[in-house]
Amino acid sequence: MKFFRLITLVIFMAVISIPMSWAAEGGWEKIGESDGIIGYTRPTTKSSVDEIKAVGIVDAPVAVIEAVMRDISIMPEYVYLCKDAFLINTPGMKSGGDVIFFYSLTDLPFPASDRDAVVRSVWTIDRATGIVYCHAEGLETTFEQSQDIVRIPLSIMDCTLVPRGENRTEVIYQILGHSGGALPAWFVKMLSRDYGIKTLAGLRQMVKKEKYKNVKKIVTTTPHIKK
Repeated sequence: MKFFRLITLVIFMAVISIPMSWAAEGGWEKIGESDGIIGYTRPTTKSSVDEIKAVGIVDAPVAVIEAVMRDISIMPEYVYLCKDAFLINTPGMKSGGDVIFFYSLTDLPFPASDRDAVVRSVWTIDRATGIVYCHAEGLETTFEQSQDIVRIPLSIMDCTLVPRGENRTEVIYQILGHSGGALPAWFVKMLSRDYGIKTLAGLRQMVKKEKYKNVKKIVTTTPHIKK
């Protein structure tokens, strides 16, 4: 009898540990949830600031979300704390097709100085699964650099758009960065806790706009190569 009780206990412990193991996969720690959007953070050796991730379902097909994210000028309408953004198309930074260069300005609360970045983003697609990927990295450049604004020294964004039905897409939004300058750790942590969740919440609203909601075709053509 004791033996069977022991076996039952072992099975029970194994079952309840499965979700915990899944949540801890990759070192991610859940830090918040809002309307089905879950936020995570994890430490990284590349920055003193934790890497962040947000995962949530957006009620729109991949093509619509892709269209929203490629429209750089509307970033201030849905990206958390984004104050300004515009497409760059110069001889040295030529935007076209699946490679897009853009400038973004982040509005930080007083007394912190605003932050900016010049970014190169690359779009790819896995034709077998229909998953679309966007990888963006900040560049070392003096383009549009101002003494009143701190240029972000490290900025890497990965966004994965996974089709989950005719009009549903799972969006995985991941940011690795460093704000630059001297900011209190608690201040940076406070902003990072909200960044991914609020950006995905904003994206959910943008896909409802008339300009995007009827987009049918995915424009990304570059094949995705798994690392």
